[in-house]
Amino acid sequence: MYREEHEKITDYISLLMRKSESDFFKFMRVTKKTFHYLVQCLEQTERFSAVKAPSRGPSSTSASTALAVSLWYFGNLSAQRDIAERFQISQGHLSILVKDVVDYLCSIAQNIISWPAVAEMHEVEVEFEKLANFPGVLGAVDGCHVSILAPEHCQNDYLDRNHNHSVNLLAVCDSTKKFTYCFAGYPGSVHDQRVFANSVLGEMIDACSQRHFPSSYYHIVGDSAFQLHQHVMVPYKDTGNLTVQQLNFNRKLSQTRRVIENAFGFLKGRFRRLKRLECKLSRVPNNVIACCVLHNLTVCDKTEVDLLLNSGDYDESDLEPTTIQAPKALGDSASAKNKRNSLAQQLIPPL
Repeated sequence: MYREEHEKITDYISLLMRKSESDFFKFMRVTKKTFHYLVQCLEQTERFSAVKAPSRGPSSTSASTALAVSLWYFGNLSAQRDIAERFQISQGHLSILVKDVVDYLCSIAQNIISWPAVAEMHEVEVEFEKLANFPGVLGAVDGCHVSILAPEHCQNDYLDRNHNHSVNLLAVCDSTKKFTYCFAGYPGSVHDQRVFANSVLGEMIDACSQRHFPSSYYHIVGDSAFQLHQHVMVPYKDTGNLTVQQLNFNRKLSQTRRVIENAFGFLKGRFRRLKRLECKLSRVPNNVIACCVLHNLTVCDKTEVDLLLNSGDYDESDLEPTTIQAPKALGDSASAKNKRNSLAQQLIPPL
């Protein structure tokens, strides 16, 4: 019986491999090249080792099957029951496979989602400056909500401003839309600035970490949901009386930080499960981070990006267009205000 089920699964994956690249992408959300690469990575682990002695039961499932099941789960909004039936496995087995693949992706997250090394920062800044001539930028920061099932014991905590139950994903990306920092799991009711302040990156910024910002010249850019800091540049609050210089600063900052909105659009467009993540609350952060790892592994591949754009699944309207102002600060530092004013002056071209 087990051999028959195994052969059916193998035949189905072989059928997928015979499809065109665009059809394969439609189901797996990655190219065949990326799929094969990830299978090879999984086969290097003890769980999916290609050389271990065969055994019966879930532990003997191949890496290709586990990956295909997981990619189908994250790339589509099909019910788990339907996915399990498609791959001729039980729903419980599907859950185990997805968890194992997610755990592997999270185990390599530190290597795949990483802050630029000091030696790389100049190149990162140069690439950002090409977007809108905004200097000193190491990343664009923002938060987005991932809808989840309503938790039984703390529903109000996870109720966001759109009256959906969700968790926050706080992320920083570079000019190529590649994530350099991700922090997932805070309840949807929590403001972006509070999430940021409680993240490791927020703590490093407050401590003026030399590893993250070697000098006062460098910063990340965010919208008005974040508080001004020497290493976090945000727009001037528009009360209707901004100067031409300040309006120009806001425009160029917005053009620069738009890459993080694009990154979220790519992430949710590719992995549609993030539009409604139905799983145990304890598994939500890992599932989100696993998708961010997959995003990083594919976003720098032109073929991957072209297939995503051509699939019609990238839609910025899915993102939240409104921004709630940052909570009133105890007082933005004089150095941060001076730096922003200096940048605003620098961004005005000479007559």
